[in-house]
Order: sequence, then C-alpha cells, then structure tokens
Amino acid sequence: MNLFRASSVSAQYGYATLSGILTVLSFPKTDLWPLAWVAMIPALVALHDAVTSGLRRIAAIGLVFGFVTGAGKVYWITETVASYGGLPWILGFVCTAIVALLLGSYICLFCIFVARADRRSALFPLTAAVLWTGLEYLQTYLFTGFPWELAGYSQYQVLSVIQIARITGVYGVSFIVVLVNATLATTLIAAREGWPWKPPIRALAVTCLLCIAVVGYGWSAIAHTQRLESQTPPVRVAVVQGNMEQGMKWSPSQLQSTLDKYVILTRSTLSARPQFVVFPETAMTFFMENPIYRVYATQVRAFVEEIGVPLLTGALGYDPQDKTRIYNSAYLLVPRQGITAQYSKIHLVPFGEYLPLSFLFFWLRGLTMDVGVLTPGETLTVMPVPGADIRVGSVICYESIFPDLVRRFVDGGANVLVVMTNDAWFGDSSAPMQHFSMAVFRAVENGVPVIRAANTGVSGYISATGRMSGLTPLMAATSTIGEVYPGRDVSTFYTRYGDVFPILCVIGGLIAVIGGQRRRGGA
Repeated sequence: MNLFRASSVSAQYGYATLSGILTVLSFPKTDLWPLAWVAMIPALVALHDAVTSGLRRIAAIGLVFGFVTGAGKVYWITETVASYGGLPWILGFVCTAIVALLLGSYICLFCIFVARADRRSALFPLTAAVLWTGLEYLQTYLFTGFPWELAGYSQYQVLSVIQIARITGVYGVSFIVVLVNATLATTLIAAREGWPWKPPIRALAVTCLLCIAVVGYGWSAIAHTQRLESQTPPVRVAVVQGNMEQGMKWSPSQLQSTLDKYVILTRSTLSARPQFVVFPETAMTFFMENPIYRVYATQVRAFVEEIGVPLLTGALGYDPQDKTRIYNSAYLLVPRQGITAQYSKIHLVPFGEYLPLSFLFFWLRGLTMDVGVLTPGETLTVMPVPGADIRVGSVICYESIFPDLVRRFVDGGANVLVVMTNDAWFGDSSAPMQHFSMAVFRAVENGVPVIRAANTGVSGYISATGRMSGLTPLMAATSTIGEVYPGRDVSTFYTRYGDVFPILCVIGGLIAVIGGQRRRGGA
C-alpha cells in the first residue's frame, strides 16, 4: 500500500517541508488554525519511512521541518535588521537564517528522539507530546530564550481549547495539538502497514478523552469567568496608538511633535470618560525624570492634571547616580500626585536592547544605536491606579512572550495586565499579530484582562477568557476605548504554581529518551 508513503529521499524532504508550511499557515496572519492539528502528520510519516536509513537522514528531515517552520515564523527579521540596523540585505537574510536554524534545532531534536520511540506502542502519541512540550520549555530559557509562536499559540482564537492554559500555561495547548497529530499519524501508519489495531485504537481513545476533557474544562472555565465578570464593575480604559515611524521616532527634533500627537489623540477619547489612559512602550522618547528634559516632562504632568485621569506611559529611565544605566520604563502618573510608580523592563531583547557576546556580534551594533545599550530592571512593580480599583502589572514588549515572568506580576497582586509595546520594527508583516496572539495566553493563564498598547498596532483589549475587542488597525494613528473587568482575588493554578506541567514534560521526556536508548542498546 503506497498511500501516504515517503519511500524516496525527495519525498521525505518534501513531506517535512509540507509540515513546515502547514505549521506556519496555522499562525497569524493567515490564521488557518485547524491546520495545526494535522500539520505534523507528513513529517511523522517521513520519519517513520526514513527510520531504517539512519540517524543522518532522520536529523536532515527534522532540520528541514524545523528550518521551514522557523523561517516562516521569523521571516520579518530580514527587513527589521536591514531597515533599522543599517545592515546589507544579505546580512539580514543571514540573521533570519540563524534564528530559523535556532528555532528549527528544537524541532530537529524532537524528530531524532521521536523517531527512536516505539511507534507501535499505544503510548507513542503521549511520548511525542511530552517530548515536544519539554523542548518548548527549554526553548523558553536556553540562550536567553526565544519562545516565539510555540505550537499552542496557533489556537489563540479557539477559546474553549485554550482555557487549559489556566493550569498548564500555553504548553498544555501545545501538548494537545501534538498529541492529536501523533495519534492521527500513528493511526494512518498502522492502517498502511497492517499493524495490530489495538494500540492505535487505545491511543485514539486516550486522545479523544483528553480532548473532550480539555474542551469541557474550557466551557466550564469560560462560564465561571463570565459569572465573575458580571459581578465586577468594569473600568473604562483608553489606549492611544501614536504610530510613530521607527526611523524617525528617536530624532530629537520629533520630541515635541510626538508629545503633541499623543495629547491630541488622548483628547479625542475624553468624551467617552475613560478612567485610565495607556500609551505604548517609549511613547515619550525622552528621560522622564532627567532635568535636561524637564520641559517635556512638565507638559506630560500638566496634561495629566488637566484631564484628571491616571496615565501609564512608556519612557526612558536612568539612574541619577550612574547616568550610563538607561532603562526601558513604564511610568504611572496620577493627577495631583505626579509619578507614583515606575517599572523598568527586566527581560531585554538581545540584539535590540543589548548586544550579547559583543566581541562576536559586533557587526550588529546598529540595532542598538537608537537609545544605546539598555540596563535590565531588577524589580517587578505592581501599580495601584487610584479611582479605578485596579492594580496594574505593566509588561513591556518582548516580556509578554515569557509566561512565567508575566504570571509573577499577577502572583504579586496585579489584577490587570498592560502590555505596552513598540512593534514598528516589524512593519506590516505577520509579526505584530503574532506578538498580539501571545498576549491572549497571558490573559487566560492568569485569569485577568490584558490591555495592549502598541505604537503602530495591534492595540486592544483581551478579556480573562481570551476574548479580543477594540483592536486597532496597523500603521494608523488612532485610539480605542474599551472596558476591562479587573480579576477577582482568585488565582489560577498557573499563576500560583507556574510551569509545573512543562517541567514534568521535561522530566518525562528525559525518561523517554533514556528508556529508548536502553531498549536500542538491549536490542
């Protein structure tokens, strides 16, 4: 039976490429999320058919699958480093290839490990899901971490599925997605090869039961959260999107015009009587507390007094004792009180806000040229907003893709999350919506709403169930008004205990790999 058989080398690489393409199509902008549930099947079939060809072939199939997937997720890096880093386009392609290879290496490892597992066992799909999820967790932390668009993020619009993140984080959704792929692939291969039916039937039964449990829990969690929201007074929030072009954003000649634009846009929201106003990351392109920029900081304070509404804005911070220490900060300004709280970004963007291994990557210094090399903050700050009954955890840009960092704000008392970001680097590529999709999970994981303020979009609101509203278009100077329901003092399992599930998957994956090696050694 030659149906779905990849017997030749070209067919095996073609299947791996197809899996990569299908995976990429499941993410924004295309958002064909159903594809994620079957995207891995061609690669898993190719791995099965190549297993007798040796480790090199398996690794090559894994690398093709991984590289195509990685390149499809981060293709926008080329334009970013060429347009804003001053690099030739060829070096932009090199940077993209390096990151794609880094992301692809985890998929390659998965393919190597999963190809050595017992595919005839009813436990094979669970083993595959555990291995994939454990590697995603490692991807979150190794080499400073870059967990960009993990498999689970493809389902950000499927609210009944993603509620499991309240327990497992996004990793649990990845687990279910891979489990379904592996189960279907195993069933297909068993039918093709004429294997005994008991193992695949058992695997199908377990997978179906887990999927039913996930969706059932999702419906229950959504209903429970909506009941809590119905008992909670909403807070009306205005988000202002300045749409400052990245190439001009840091020009000293633009300071006053930038400030004026945000003032004008904010005034347009006042008829809706907002209780809280939010600007994006570094909306104010000056040092908020540096005397040199007093004329601009004074205007911001005076404007807050005039409108009588608390304002959270991104701006530059610095250490008065050591002026070389520059921070990417969020400032809360309150009428009659001035600046009441400040948070400085802890997890900085490598190659964007600082240069790791500068002796090796000196040719990328142009990427940090605008504001220089930044200093990471040291303290998570929860900001009480007077008159609005909310306690804000302000997550700055890149930090929003790190689940454990975000949950610590909520564990520290925040009942509303603000994600302020500057995605102007990404233009109108898929990256801004990819970035937004990850913020959906931060809301669900912690059971609190997210307010997202982006310089060029996408700005908007995400409820505690992941429902999106008030989304702004890309590349538009605009504002949006929405209501958020502050989280009640009931923490989710994920907020309280963090990454228990993916850590268990790492342990389970190690056991599976070691057990597989012993079986092969014994054979």
